[in-house]
Amino acid sequence: MAKLYSLAFILLVYVSLLQGHTSFAQTSRANEGLMQSKYSANFPQDTILIYKYRKLAMQNLYFDADKAVLYAQQILRLSQKHQWSKGKIMAYDLLCTYYIIDGSYDILREISNEILLLSQKENLPLYTANAKRFQGESSAEYKQFDVALANFQSAFNIYNNLKLDSAKAVCLENIGNFYREKLEYPQANRYYDMAYDAFKKIGSQWGMASVLQDRGYLYVRKDELDKAEKYVTEAYVIFQKLNNRFGILNALNDLGNVYYSQKRYDKAIETESEAFELSKLYHSSRQTNWALICLYKAYKGKNDVKQSLFYLEQVDYIRRTRHIERVAREYNMYKLIYENQQMDSEIQRKIINEQNTIQSVLIAFLILIVAFSAFLWFNNKKLRRKNAAIKEALIQGQTIERKRVAAELHDHLGGTLASLNWYLYGMDKKLLSEEEQKIYQSVHQMVGAAYREVRSLSHNLMPIELEEHGLIVALQRLVGKLNENNSIQFKFEVDGLDKRLDKKVEFELYSILLELTNNILKHSKADQAEISLKETARTIHLTISDNGSGIKNNSSHGVGLGNVKNRVQSLKGKIVISNEQNPGTNIGIEIPK
Repeated sequence: MAKLYSLAFILLVYVSLLQGHTSFAQTSRANEGLMQSKYSANFPQDTILIYKYRKLAMQNLYFDADKAVLYAQQILRLSQKHQWSKGKIMAYDLLCTYYIIDGSYDILREISNEILLLSQKENLPLYTANAKRFQGESSAEYKQFDVALANFQSAFNIYNNLKLDSAKAVCLENIGNFYREKLEYPQANRYYDMAYDAFKKIGSQWGMASVLQDRGYLYVRKDELDKAEKYVTEAYVIFQKLNNRFGILNALNDLGNVYYSQKRYDKAIETESEAFELSKLYHSSRQTNWALICLYKAYKGKNDVKQSLFYLEQVDYIRRTRHIERVAREYNMYKLIYENQQMDSEIQRKIINEQNTIQSVLIAFLILIVAFSAFLWFNNKKLRRKNAAIKEALIQGQTIERKRVAAELHDHLGGTLASLNWYLYGMDKKLLSEEEQKIYQSVHQMVGAAYREVRSLSHNLMPIELEEHGLIVALQRLVGKLNENNSIQFKFEVDGLDKRLDKKVEFELYSILLELTNNILKHSKADQAEISLKETARTIHLTISDNGSGIKNNSSHGVGLGNVKNRVQSLKGKIVISNEQNPGTNIGIEIPK
């Protein structure tokens, strides 16, 4: 019965939890585990394709920007198709890296927020750190320096915990750029040194070149043009060895500006013309714009008005084109994000509907369980009442039967033995021979002993004291009789029990004590025994101990102890038998009131 109540309670708790989860699903995105059911059959093939596109996007990120963005968008579309969060994160991560290169900081902030939400939800700390680093770049661009530094430091700590040395080096370079934008040049150089050493330690030529170019731009800002030219040239040489198109292009644009600032206009024009052609291959309107601006300024510096105006027109055109491209790119990206959110909402609605259906079935099942439990409870209650009545009738029957057997023993067998004894008294012993007199004396003693034994047995079966005066008086009388035997001295102590107990309890406790005292008399070889009966608020404790030889083998108790255990179990009590620490035996019995 208790198990049924437990089951009903568990189901009730489960339904409550399910309701709580449904509410959560209505206000947040469903987690990846719940999304498993929506994956289509071609998900494994699309996953392979996603990783292939990611590899191609990484290869083209610094070689052809248009291809890199195209592959990243394909990754995003496939991931949205299956609502695969990790795939979305990989696509957003690639796009954010491109938007830093392109200088699109508005959309960078939006997409980095998406990465942060998804990566924290999916427990992907690497992408969480990347998102914080991207947010630091965006905040630094808008002069939100406190926010930027906090994000960079948070990203660095995560990279450090993950033991990602290359990512730590990139973050150190970002912090150097951060201090450069704050015009804190000593701090910037300190972080550039740490970043350069970190890249050198892991053998990253690309990273070393990137730090050299950043440091060169720092000296452009400080108007230390010779140092600027030195560092950017070193970076340019490394990028050429690596065939890193973006690195070469970026270094050429910085060198062109250095040459212009040095009034080496022909050198600036030569360098920026090469950068202009390369920017067409890389497909970066930002780099193209930088090259055109420098060409315009260089021709202007040479007083070549015609070429200067030509490139100025190109600058204006590229600016307008860049603005249109940026708007289109932002529109497409926001459209993708919106479609993704709409798909998430649709899936959430399906999940909620499924959960509502399951919840309804569970509630109906719970109602049936509760109803069935109530039915069983009422039936059980009736059975308990019947059992109580049967037990009471059984006790009364046992009492009546004991009285009958005691009366039979006392009146019939006891009377017969008494008559036999008187007949023996009436015989003239003088007429008997000496041998016959010995036999007569033995028979006379045996009849007397049998008579006393029958009287004792009839009394113990149902002592009048137990029925009329209760357990304590009956036990006192029993102990008094036991002490008539000079071989063992019994001591009886009572604590509590001012009121009479239930008849069954009194009867069983008396029978238990009778059995145990008989065992002590027959088997213990003791000369002292103690009986203790104590009452507490909830239990009755009975202890019987002696200083005899003890029970040699607890695993093979006799019939007497077996009967005692059965009686204790009938009272739902506990029995402990111990004879290990001290001589003799100690038996403790605990009965619930």
